[in-house]
Amino acid sequence: MKNKRIAIVGAGITGLTSAWKLQESGNEVVVFENRNYPGGSIKTVREGDWQIEYGPNTLQIKSEEVLQFIQNLNLDQELIDAGQAGNKRFILREGELIQVPMKISEWVKTPLFSRGGKVRMLKEPFVGRGKDPAETLSSFVERRVGREFLDFAIDPFVSGVYAGTPEQLAVKYAFPKMVEMEQKYGSLTGGALAKAWQNLNGHDFKTRLVSFKNGLKQLPERLTQLLKEVRLNHEVTRLQHTSAGWYIQAAGKKFEGFDIVLLNVPLYRIHEQLIDGGGRILDVLQYAGYPPLSILITGYQRKQVEHPLDGFGFLVPEKENRKILGTLFNSSLFPDRAPEGHVLLTTFAGGGRQPGLASLPSEKLMDLVNREHKEILGVTGEPVMADHIYWPKSIPQYSPDYGQVLEAVDKLEKEHQGLYLIGNYRGGISVPDCIGNGLKWAEKIMAVP
Repeated sequence: MKNKRIAIVGAGITGLTSAWKLQESGNEVVVFENRNYPGGSIKTVREGDWQIEYGPNTLQIKSEEVLQFIQNLNLDQELIDAGQAGNKRFILREGELIQVPMKISEWVKTPLFSRGGKVRMLKEPFVGRGKDPAETLSSFVERRVGREFLDFAIDPFVSGVYAGTPEQLAVKYAFPKMVEMEQKYGSLTGGALAKAWQNLNGHDFKTRLVSFKNGLKQLPERLTQLLKEVRLNHEVTRLQHTSAGWYIQAAGKKFEGFDIVLLNVPLYRIHEQLIDGGGRILDVLQYAGYPPLSILITGYQRKQVEHPLDGFGFLVPEKENRKILGTLFNSSLFPDRAPEGHVLLTTFAGGGRQPGLASLPSEKLMDLVNREHKEILGVTGEPVMADHIYWPKSIPQYSPDYGQVLEAVDKLEKEHQGLYLIGNYRGGISVPDCIGNGLKWAEKIMAVP
């Protein structure tokens, strides 16, 4: 394989990971980013003794590949584990925070599910395999495990991960492992038992919930330091393929002679002005929804909060009729996130469940969050620190018609030689998913003659 000149448009974690891997293999790589910082939605801000995450808050290391990647960047000494707090999570039911059961003994006793709900869950191994390729997550879960599990486990989980709803997601695309377990083992229970057996025989990788000492921003910043050419404040406005290769128009300048372009931008930013000849294909890309989301940061004196905050945080089922999706207990997870004697919380509002709430003015949202915290966490008084981040388009929704989007992406690549579309709309939305996908895309490019 000859070395190539490669442009990567977008310094999100997928693009930066691919760029690093490709540069390590001897390719000439140039990264273009329209913002003045790398990392995409990853952004950490330090304000005095408060350390705030404006996007993702944690990184789950769930494979040897991701751990090795962090070690290769010499960042493993900067890792901090969430510890036991990361394993304790709460769901709101009937106004009370109930710990999510993690063991069979806890599951039997938990008030999170009724006796009838638990009996219905026990029938899961005897439910037949599904036949609808476009089945929604809500249909899949209710069919296999029952309505109560859907309402008080899956629904809040989806709002916390996707900022969406189970009715809006296709299980095939959003949670492909669940479909794989059903098809391979006949049930989710069978799949879980098979995994447990593998773990007993030494095939287990111990998952870690981590951050870095100075926040998640350390990951994109380290990658940027290692890359030879990262052009911040360079918004790409035009991509065009010529006989001499790809040229890029960015920040009023023309950059030429690229063999390959990796386009790492959200689907809603891909349009005719950026790429010629897309037509109907580009229209289909807009089928991917990105719901609005507001992130509310609040800091309190520890004595203002009655709840012990002894866990990861809590999620809110839609049935609870609340105005927030959930809250993370940041200062309980990692040290040095709040001043001594204070706590730091991150709360989410809007998303696919209540999109209209996300765009409310900061003052109204803060009042709303503080009222919810008073009722749920026993907060008294006003926060001593507050911040608001609004994402008008947050996380791509892997909807039942998402297959059309993926087909359009494939077709766009076939019609534009040397162009590859990468990002969290393909292969998973989490930070570790993006790292893994970035490495895979780099390997794919390296295999091109």
